[in-house]
Amino acid sequence: MAKISWIIASIIILISGVLHLYGIFFSEDLHPADSNLTRLMKSSTIQMDKSGNFWKLWIGFNAMFSVGLIFMGSIILNLSIKHFAFLCKRHFIVLLNIVSIGFFVWVGHSYMIKDFVIAMSIPLVLFIVGYMSIALSKK
Repeated sequence: MAKISWIIASIIILISGVLHLYGIFFSEDLHPADSNLTRLMKSSTIQMDKSGNFWKLWIGFNAMFSVGLIFMGSIILNLSIKHFAFLCKRHFIVLLNIVSIGFFVWVGHSYMIKDFVIAMSIPLVLFIVGYMSIALSKK
């Protein structure tokens, strides 16, 4: 049960990262609906460094976030498929993953869109179920 839960959760995270990367570079899904806002973002800089305009920062942060999701999903997927026994003994890795995805859910709920919250809540529940099934089976 744990292995299947973690594999499914990892695939969801991996796919979310790929879709996010596609949305930022190959479509306009993650671009502002108001073209005036895009124009303003391209002409506005941050106070810390005038070379950083908001448009480039928007693209950069979204791209890094996408790669982070792809990385997390790929690593846990690989460990779940090829090294499941190892992963079961590494509570730190599993708990850090759960806390990270939980943080994504909180940030999504606080600052982002409902679809993202749902997309991250499902893997969060699956990781927790997988972790609990391993913890309970050892008792």
